[in-house]
Amino acid sequence: MSEETPDPLDSLEIPANIDPRLLELWFHREREALEKGTTPPERKESERNRKLTWLFASYVGILVMCLVIVLGLLRGLATEEILTQTCQAFLIYTILGFLAGWIVEYCVADSVESLLRELVRKSFAVAETEPPDDANAGNA
Repeated sequence: MSEETPDPLDSLEIPANIDPRLLELWFHREREALEKGTTPPERKESERNRKLTWLFASYVGILVMCLVIVLGLLRGLATEEILTQTCQAFLIYTILGFLAGWIVEYCVADSVESLLRELVRKSFAVAETEPPDDANAGNA
């Protein structure tokens, strides 16, 4: 009876919110890149696919826009003034929200990619140190 080779992923803490299919996809990409001796292909995303970035931009812009309207009404400003200030605040804070969202998305993507690359490297390290299954079968 041969011993089962331990799964290197069992010793690592994988966050519960990571889809196992995503792990398989990353393992496949990373292994191909490591076997070829190249770096894995970069994520090729258009600006429209940056969901977190656009989400931050829209939420911050809309929140500030509502806040400016409420403050303008409380101060008794004229409608034209309120609309002018609202449009200006919306544009400025949407741009700031976009920048904040871009930074957050970059950090999240980088940390997830780092985690997955570390998992792949550890699985390769375990696979290289483990003797082949034939050697285990002969020792049993």
